[in-house]
Amino acid sequence: MTSLTRMSAAFSKWTAEILGHPALMVTLVLGPFLVLLAFGQGVEVNGPRPRTLIVEPAESAGPIQPLPDELNDHIKVVGQTRDVAWAREQLRQGKVDAVAVIPPDPMTAIENGERVPIQIAINEIDPVNRGWANAYLNDQVAELNQRTIAKAITEAQGSLGDIQKGVDQARPLLDALRNGQGDLQLARTQLQQIETLLDPIAVAVNNANTALRGASFVIPGLSRTSDQSEKLQRSLDDLRSNVQRINQTLGSGNGSLPTPQEIEDIDRQLQDLTETAAAVQDIPPDVLSAPFKLDLDNVAPTAPTFTAFYSPAVLALLLQHLAITLGALSMARVRSLNLMDLLRVAPVRASELVAGNYLSYGLICAFASAVLVGLTVLLLNVPVLGSYAALAGGLGLLVACSLGVGFIVAMLSRSEQQAAQVAMLVLLASVFFSGFIFGIDRISWPARVISFALPSTYAIRIFQDVMLRGLVRHPSDFAVLGAAAVVLFVASVGLFRRELGRA
Repeated sequence: MTSLTRMSAAFSKWTAEILGHPALMVTLVLGPFLVLLAFGQGVEVNGPRPRTLIVEPAESAGPIQPLPDELNDHIKVVGQTRDVAWAREQLRQGKVDAVAVIPPDPMTAIENGERVPIQIAINEIDPVNRGWANAYLNDQVAELNQRTIAKAITEAQGSLGDIQKGVDQARPLLDALRNGQGDLQLARTQLQQIETLLDPIAVAVNNANTALRGASFVIPGLSRTSDQSEKLQRSLDDLRSNVQRINQTLGSGNGSLPTPQEIEDIDRQLQDLTETAAAVQDIPPDVLSAPFKLDLDNVAPTAPTFTAFYSPAVLALLLQHLAITLGALSMARVRSLNLMDLLRVAPVRASELVAGNYLSYGLICAFASAVLVGLTVLLLNVPVLGSYAALAGGLGLLVACSLGVGFIVAMLSRSEQQAAQVAMLVLLASVFFSGFIFGIDRISWPARVISFALPSTYAIRIFQDVMLRGLVRHPSDFAVLGAAAVVLFVASVGLFRRELGRA
């Protein structure tokens, strides 16, 4: 009971010290939440729509041509010019986000077997924005390539109408041949006319095969388009071979009229050409040019907003900084009040003083944690899909570890300014290395050692899992925080005992 009394005395002393300053309590609780609120509501993460200046080739004749309206779906066109130097100066001064130079003669480059360069200039020093712009612009170029292929396929498919036209012209000749009265010369003339019609049909078939090969090139082994291409070419080859064979028979010395079966074979082959061409035309060009589409299945239980996703991480950083700052300034407060000499002669152990400090500051941090979590859930609409007990456990372990770090900083610092500076350094390290900005897996060794030395690293994963996933994917985080809290408590007691033992 004596030890408990001494510990409660230290607890009461430091609790009264904090509660005696209501303005400080308001700052401790509402200050972090206002920071969290401002962060969540003040930052927007939307897809880029850069202000772009279009530069047409200087050698272009006539007035500048208007751009298609759909271009503004991807970029914000702010003007057009033919002066590249002026456009780049506008970019340098920050009046536009990008300058796009239209290639002067794209067809010449394509005919020479070269890609057409689309020159886009940006003025960006932020590496994140620079990478974002590069990915976005590459995506737009890929879409432009896809549209170009789709247009070419559309033109190729349009020529399939020539197949139907040729077949329609051949059918009356075939019907006349079928209904002929044995005139050998007339039959030969009709077959020659049919053979002549096969040339434009062959051109149309070749165009259709070009479109189909485009799809099978993108998707090797795509059976449907490959089968249709082969069937179309096979029908044409069989038809041409059959007509030529009958023609040769008619032109021979003992020529005879084509049999009904031979005429029916020609009719069937014309019908095959028509049906296959119609099937090819049924495939939309945009499917042939871009056969794959993304069907993303997000198995996460929720799709949090930007504010909701970062709120658990900001909560962890704020609580860690609050606890470390309170702990770090505690010993400086003791020294400023000249209480160390009094504590040296008092009948109290170092462990009792440290435990009292833990309880007093821990109670304050626990109250602040409860209020912050409540405000986050109620005002920012951040869900808690998992167990509140797990969330409370994570909060308690984070506060215990952070207080331990703060007390050790207090023991090793010689002034309030030094303690505050160290606490700020810990916060700065936490912002960059705890997974707040980048995931831990994107931090390479040995810098990742810093990440695993910070309590907020484990707390952020716990809070995000419990609040946004509904389960804890890294149960070891609780064990690490618990073990760290014990080690830091023991280290705090040892350092405090050393401080009391000094003459």
